[in-house]
Amino acid sequence: MYTQRMQRSFPRADRFAVLARRPCGLVHSLCAALALLPLCACPSVPRKPVEEPPPIAEPLTPSWVKEPMSWHKLELIEQWLEVDAGRHSRELVIEAKLQLNEGRLQFSRRDIDSSAAPRETLQMRVESARKGFEEILADSSVSAGARNRAQLGLKGAAGLAQAPTGTGLAILGRKQWNARAPRVSNLTPLKGGWSRITVHHSAESTSDPRGGSVEDSAATVRIIQKYHMDDPTHRWGDIGYHFLIDGAGRIFEGRELQWQGAHAGGSNNHQNIGICMLGDFERRGPTDAARKSLQVLLDDLRARYRIPAERVVPHNSFGSTRCPGPALTAWLKSYK
Repeated sequence: MYTQRMQRSFPRADRFAVLARRPCGLVHSLCAALALLPLCACPSVPRKPVEEPPPIAEPLTPSWVKEPMSWHKLELIEQWLEVDAGRHSRELVIEAKLQLNEGRLQFSRRDIDSSAAPRETLQMRVESARKGFEEILADSSVSAGARNRAQLGLKGAAGLAQAPTGTGLAILGRKQWNARAPRVSNLTPLKGGWSRITVHHSAESTSDPRGGSVEDSAATVRIIQKYHMDDPTHRWGDIGYHFLIDGAGRIFEGRELQWQGAHAGGSNNHQNIGICMLGDFERRGPTDAARKSLQVLLDDLRARYRIPAERVVPHNSFGSTRCPGPALTAWLKSYK
């Protein structure tokens, strides 16, 4: 109809001109739709979340870390080094090797003192420790502290390799004076080896100046242990001294040498062996027997741990105390 009207109203030539000027309805609609396409809200397609890699689990702390030194601990360390060490830091691996070889030397010294192991067994154990320390020192990445411990261990191994089986010292062990079991949680393991010795007096008046019976002296040692462990101002894990000597020259084993002592105060206890002479020496000196045993014990400990004479000191060298009394202090100065 629209075309017929155009044919009646316009000449043929004019009709083509009008058609050229008017856009086709279909084309117009299509163009409009295409122009709007970028503005259309397309249905959103849910994106698959990017999966994060699972966190790497931290390896558990080895069980041997918190254990006190014992043969069982050495076995745990050996097994850990063979099976599980690769999952842990290099620093922990070095610490394990140090403790393993330090423990080998520690138990070798104990067995030498008590003749509790064949000479060949001790030599093999000391040799294993020596090689272990040399392996640590050959590693250029080892820290200065670990290197120092390995060097001390190497010196200790060299000394034990030439030590005779048995030292000639008669030491009354903890069982012989009926010592209480230590509270291990309150003790600090020895780190780095022994490097000095401090001498004290007990300053109590119950000891027989001449020594008395072994039962009397053992009772005095138990009283000191009870005071150190139970008194509210202390609450220590064990008796504070490593050795105690009575007037008869008997030497009692105190705190085991695998533990740092509690006798010189704070950091002064670090690598410091404590020896206590039973008795009060403010107005008198120790007996000849006591001094002789002290000298033999000092000589043995110094040889065993390579401690120079100038590192043997009285308690009063650390602060304002008169311990171990003027006579014993003078004797220690002459000992140097």
